[in-house]
Amino acid sequence: MQAQAEGVERVDDWRGFGQRLSASGTTRFRNVRVKPGHVLLYVRDQPTPLTAHFQLTHLATLAGIARAIVRDAVAFVQPRKRVYSHGSGDTPREDPLVQQVIGQLASTAFIAASTVQAVARGLGEIDRFRQRGEPAPESLLFEVELNTAKAQAGIVDAVLQAGTRLFDIGGASALQEDRRLDRHWRNARTLASHNPTIYKGRVVGDHLLNGARPTFYWAVGAIAS
Repeated sequence: MQAQAEGVERVDDWRGFGQRLSASGTTRFRNVRVKPGHVLLYVRDQPTPLTAHFQLTHLATLAGIARAIVRDAVAFVQPRKRVYSHGSGDTPREDPLVQQVIGQLASTAFIAASTVQAVARGLGEIDRFRQRGEPAPESLLFEVELNTAKAQAGIVDAVLQAGTRLFDIGGASALQEDRRLDRHWRNARTLASHNPTIYKGRVVGDHLLNGARPTFYWAVGAIAS
């Protein structure tokens, strides 16, 4: 089913900051016709790779934010001439302290990208079972779901820290609104809040401590009184 299909109404009423494309706005369905080929059937009490597929999109976006932080940090520092009297270089690009920050930002981007690739490889292994018409082993589904949760819990904190550390490269000049360097932190924070990271960490911890099954399905709403 397409978002533009007859009977589908999308309302742009999400008022959060950052990552507008991840908005949790309202969607209304009125007598929408759905082709059989567009229907996905799965049993809610059985393991599924769908949740990991959904999360891979957010993880890849976080990795892209980390890469954009490095890009913008380098672009800011390279032409810059203004230095501090207590700095350690004739120009900011020659200052070893600034170089260290850039290196740390690049390391975060590398770790984020590598983690996303690891999750994608696990999902690719599951898909190869599907292509052969064979069910994926439950142990593999557990492993991929848990690795996805670990990736989210790890990447989010690292990218948020990078979005903050970015401002160490240029002092107050980096705060100019036309540069919009703050968008990286805001975008990462939004992604971390759509599926709260603390619950992903809890799932992993519960599994390690108590052998609990991963949480493949979840919903948001109020508990009926």
